[in-house]
Amino acid sequence: MSDNNSLVKTKEGVLILDSHKVSYHYDRVEAWENGEKIAPVSVDMALTRSCGAMCSFCYAMMQEPQERPAIKVKEALNLLDDFAEIGVRGVSLISDGESTLSKAYVPFIQHAAKVGIDVGNATNAWEWEPEKIEEVLPHLTWVRFTVAAGKPESYAKIMYKGPEHTEVFDRAMSHIKYAVDLKKRKNLKCTLGIQMVLMPEF
Repeated sequence: MSDNNSLVKTKEGVLILDSHKVSYHYDRVEAWENGEKIAPVSVDMALTRSCGAMCSFCYAMMQEPQERPAIKVKEALNLLDDFAEIGVRGVSLISDGESTLSKAYVPFIQHAAKVGIDVGNATNAWEWEPEKIEEVLPHLTWVRFTVAAGKPESYAKIMYKGPEHTEVFDRAMSHIKYAVDLKKRKNLKCTLGIQMVLMPEF
């Protein structure tokens, strides 16, 4: 493990928050050192580039326009089959868009569980409603919620159109609370966390 790791005690045991996960994948490292072709241990991706947020810190806002078709369900599931065949072990839905908006979101996560691929998801939780949470939380390894501020007005100013739109904060908090309650009720192993992007102007 690296020098900057953290150990967090949970009900399930000790959770290692580290800068890398190489210690879990020595077989892949050894294969690479032996000159073998290896697949990525994990893939970072998004199921869509669409997003309802307007986060002032988001690097995707500086890229080309977001209007692009989302991946179709069949294509998403075929991609997972390809990942499983070559030995990809995990997928992180964290990249250029809000994957919860994609029609492929629920079937993608459920299919990943069937083919033995761990999935994690970063989300603002706005469209992560109870029915969707029920369908995916048992199959997710982790979920990381982006919460840019602790007060509704500041949150809406940083992540949405302005401080008057406090409903987005309330919606996110209600969905996060639902997920926490569901995890406790069903004793799920999915790790839930909150992330914040700190900028000098905030």
